[in-house]
Amino acid sequence: MFEKLGKAVAHHPWRASAVWLLLLLIAAGASFWGFGHGGLFERLDNSISLVPGTESDQVNKATTGSGGVRINIVVTGVDVPANIPKLTDFMSVHRTDFSDISTVASVTDPFLFPDPRMPQAQALFSDKEDGFVVVVLLDEWLKSDAAEAAEADVKAAADDFDDALRAKFPDATARIMSTLAMNRSVTDQMSVDLVRGESIGLPVALLLLVIVFGGLLAAGLPIVGALVAIGVGMGVLWALTFATTVESFTINIASIIGLGLSVDYGLLIVSRYREELARVLETAGYPADGSRVPDKAAAKPIVQQAMVGTVQTAGRTVFFSALTIAFALSALLTMKAPMMRIIGAAGLAVTLMALLTAITLVPAIVVIMRRTLIKPSVISRIPGLRSAVRAVGDSASDTGVFSHLARSVHRRPWLVMLLTALILGAMAWPLQELQMRTAFIDYIPDKAASTKAYNTVQNDYPAMKAPTIVVVTDMGPNGTADLVAHLKDLPNVDYVSQPQSLPSVAARSVINVHVDLENQVGKDVTQLVLDLREYDAGYRIQVGGPAALQHDFVQSIIERSPYALAIMVLAVFILMFLMTGSLVVPLKAVIINLSSLLASLGATTYIFMNGVLGMPKVMGMETFIVVCAVAFGFGLAMDYEVFLISRVKEYWDRGLPNDKAVEMGLQRSGRIITSAAAIIVAVFVGFTFGDMIPIKEIGVALAITVITDATIVRMLLVPATMTVLGKWNWWSPKPLRTLYGKWHLVH
Repeated sequence: MFEKLGKAVAHHPWRASAVWLLLLLIAAGASFWGFGHGGLFERLDNSISLVPGTESDQVNKATTGSGGVRINIVVTGVDVPANIPKLTDFMSVHRTDFSDISTVASVTDPFLFPDPRMPQAQALFSDKEDGFVVVVLLDEWLKSDAAEAAEADVKAAADDFDDALRAKFPDATARIMSTLAMNRSVTDQMSVDLVRGESIGLPVALLLLVIVFGGLLAAGLPIVGALVAIGVGMGVLWALTFATTVESFTINIASIIGLGLSVDYGLLIVSRYREELARVLETAGYPADGSRVPDKAAAKPIVQQAMVGTVQTAGRTVFFSALTIAFALSALLTMKAPMMRIIGAAGLAVTLMALLTAITLVPAIVVIMRRTLIKPSVISRIPGLRSAVRAVGDSASDTGVFSHLARSVHRRPWLVMLLTALILGAMAWPLQELQMRTAFIDYIPDKAASTKAYNTVQNDYPAMKAPTIVVVTDMGPNGTADLVAHLKDLPNVDYVSQPQSLPSVAARSVINVHVDLENQVGKDVTQLVLDLREYDAGYRIQVGGPAALQHDFVQSIIERSPYALAIMVLAVFILMFLMTGSLVVPLKAVIINLSSLLASLGATTYIFMNGVLGMPKVMGMETFIVVCAVAFGFGLAMDYEVFLISRVKEYWDRGLPNDKAVEMGLQRSGRIITSAAAIIVAVFVGFTFGDMIPIKEIGVALAITVITDATIVRMLLVPATMTVLGKWNWWSPKPLRTLYGKWHLVH
């Protein structure tokens, strides 16, 4: 299969390149313009109810399922008591700025009431007496697109309102606040962070690739593959928006994974090509270092032969690695939350694109360039870079720093295993502090106008701020007095709203509860939710709100985790067996990789729960980020496991003793693993420079995972365990060895 693929790409490189160019153009058109249906960023959305059918989801639907979109115009910076007459006159003139909009159903402000001391009016005044709120309600019949257009009209009117307000009251400001505005600010910030992350990570990655390959052209190949893979992957995400809600942060996560895998795979392909090229050049009578280059006619078959060998060997390794990662990500498809399934689908899409660009596009470009990549680069002759290239370049020999490292491990394997176990244990220790958190407020950019308006309402308008707990009852407002009294007696509760009839069902009511705690989704609030769900009011009550939503989300993940873990472990066992013919190797890989993953999560938890290394201090790690870090981290760990074990297996199959096979395998793959790790860490770290805390968390988590795996695990722990096990590394029962002979994936 891979030999045929290698021959097809080597002999028809222009066709392969043309296909990818066409796919990229189509994907770019979809992502930026949408062919009349809106581009990718326009079609993104953010879910409020994370797990359909849960109690929190039912409460959310009951309380938001009817009524028009509400938009608050939050005014600050005006002395209300001293300017009541002026403000009354001002609003009598400018209230029509909003009410004249055809899609606006009603406009309410405190100066509309006969007496500003009325409770309805007081609710719209700041308790600091420095502002007020104008509530604009859109028509109920408006659908999503029409609602967005209507909000744009209100926003334009709010800008004019703000100008007129400043003319009368120079220190005053009017800001718009709505769910749509906050969602849009999240999407806008995601796009800004995406550009910022790539603009930082890609140049650093390119510099490291230049050092690894000793040339700019060769270094650019993995980057080209990454950009094409991400570009086409974005087109796939655009298509998914027609079938389901795609969260805005999915793009950033897909970009992180796409960049990392594409660079990894491109590096492996180009490195193996250099190795194959040197072998073919020597066979043809040319110096392996490219100091004497064949002419154009002679170079063509040499390049083609080297590329066929590359795709046949490294292409198979890349395929197996991508397959392993795909199964790890497919574990997310078992989750109840649609958001997690979409992240899994996006990860699968970019993994597939990274695989296909690595084994078709990158080889095609190499063949097209022919003699250019045979000749030593000018960069490699620069004195400073020459020594760096020689130290970490891809022209690996049979002996070097990594084979010496393997021999050192052979001498003291038990000591190495003990020390690495202690290090991993120390890194995992902070997991005791891990608290998971899911709160929409964590995503809203601090600098956005809608965020400032939201914070003003939360701090200065007790009757309007978002409730901590929402209780929906199967009882009308007049029959809930005992329940309201019970809610007021709960610990840390500072405000309970009057029961209101649900718009759709008069016999049901909703009660908002505000809890005076800094962490509105913390353990104390969650316990209140659980206690209320057990409370017998004499009629059915349902408990929702942010803490309830978070609890239901976490519980849905815990419920499906055994299935997800089973898929990952079973996939690794099957695929690693088909690669090695051993039952010991996959068992060891699962144990070691899970240990490495726990250590990385522990270190990430310590960093964010304590706010070190320049990262913000958080009250809890974002729940979906923890799940993604497990799935993606496990896949990336298997990536390097495949790189190393595939080379060790090659030498074992050639008849070398176990320890010698480990030395040779580590020597040949060590540079690739460490170089790929350094480059992918640069990409991940680039995304920590954005403002979105969840993206910072996934960037740090994956960077630590890669660093841990490429150093402590792959360079020390794996060679040590393979030394101790010796020939038992490759053990399997006879029936399975027969099966391996028929279905193996290596030869």
